[in-house]
Amino acid sequence: MRLCDEDLRRDDGPARRPLWDAGWGPERAAAHAARCARYVDTGRLHLRARGRGAVRLDFPYATGRGPLRAEAGAALATRFGVQARRLDRSGRALRITGPAEDVARYAAALPRVLDYAEQLASWAARMYGACARKPQHTEHFEALGASGRRSAATYFRALAFLRVVEVLTGPQDVVVPEIDPALPLWEQARTIGGVLGAYGWVEVRDAYCPAAALQLLDDAERTQAPTPRWPVPTAHRGEQLALFAAADPQPAPGPVVVIPCSGPKRDHAAPAGRLYTGPLHTHARRTADALTNHGGTVLILSALHGLLTLEQVIEPYEHTWKDAGSVTVEELRAQAAALGLTGADVVLLTPGEYTKRAAAVWPRARTPLAHLGIGYQRARLTALRETATRYTTAA
Repeated sequence: MRLCDEDLRRDDGPARRPLWDAGWGPERAAAHAARCARYVDTGRLHLRARGRGAVRLDFPYATGRGPLRAEAGAALATRFGVQARRLDRSGRALRITGPAEDVARYAAALPRVLDYAEQLASWAARMYGACARKPQHTEHFEALGASGRRSAATYFRALAFLRVVEVLTGPQDVVVPEIDPALPLWEQARTIGGVLGAYGWVEVRDAYCPAAALQLLDDAERTQAPTPRWPVPTAHRGEQLALFAAADPQPAPGPVVVIPCSGPKRDHAAPAGRLYTGPLHTHARRTADALTNHGGTVLILSALHGLLTLEQVIEPYEHTWKDAGSVTVEELRAQAAALGLTGADVVLLTPGEYTKRAAAVWPRARTPLAHLGIGYQRARLTALRETATRYTTAA
């Protein structure tokens, strides 16, 4: 289904759209919008090849609920046909990728869905509180102590919240277990969350605000300049984002030297040439600079982003070749073509899996580090740096 202005013009669209705030009145609608805005900070939508897009989402700490909401956001992504990857150890940042329109729908719907799930979780928390105040349960809760009671209540609400999201992400006819009267209520958080989720089920995929989704697309189209990875032509409001291709630039004189990324990174967004701080990356970068001293191009190969120019600004992330969603050989070939480097003279200063992927793009590339252990790799890098014209391929 295409996202277009027709979504805004349909007479029955707003009235029948789930979680729509029509009819609340301006004050309540403004309060609802302000509350939803606190759940997630949405970055700028980045447009990529074949109509795909990516956006970063940050979830404020919010008394510890940030990671919980990020987990919910990752679960909800499947309902919108997009993929979610965690970007930080704290669990409060996600990178969402997929068809650009689906990413826009998801980003526009997520705050509303989180707000709705929070309301249902609060309902479960009130049930827990009512249970805790019953005289027959006094002994159990007094034994927990004040701190234990707070922790138990928080844990109960968190389990109920995640179960609500799980049910909302599934089909409407999902069967959930009923509350067991033989068990104490505080042991049935997931059951209660499931019951409330089924009772309040809505089609979350239609809960997005069309105006907000269009705004995300329009802002990306107006402000996202073409990058070496994915050149983007001018598009019109509401149009389907399609495969685009710019004229291939002429290869830069001199070799193209590809170096690996690294696990260690700076803790803030930076150009790729300054983001990575790992020792092998740093060593390879010094050699790459020597090999391109009189002309050439240095590229960084990332398992998540593929081929990066040194000037490309990216956010810190955690991703290895073993993780799902790593860049494919086909994507690398498309990136090389977009950079005009398909037939370039390439030197791969890369280990293992990096060399395997890059060599599939450039079969004739020189691979001076192939089959060498880490110690020999560093020695070879030093030797190449000292004799910049020696592109020896390892046996």
